[in-house]
Amino acid sequence: MKMTKKGFVFLILIISALIVGAYVGEHTSSGILSYTASFGFGHDVPITLNLIIITLSLGFTFNISIAQILCLIGSVAVYAVFSKFID
Repeated sequence: MKMTKKGFVFLILIISALIVGAYVGEHTSSGILSYTASFGFGHDVPITLNLIIITLSLGFTFNISIAQILCLIGSVAVYAVFSKFID
């Protein structure tokens, strides 16, 4: 699968929006931007599979804040405006 310039720019915008949103959400001491929801399985106690020789522990947690959601919406809007100028 070949990555085009538009796809690469979109991927960079999404990743940077998640990073900036996480920073803003974590360093905002009060307000709605700092509200974070987490969901997944094995959050507190991971799922453990004991196979005598090896023990596997599985868990997945996804944390997202309001600031990350707003940054994602902003990055999609920026991409929609500037994608016309990318070859």
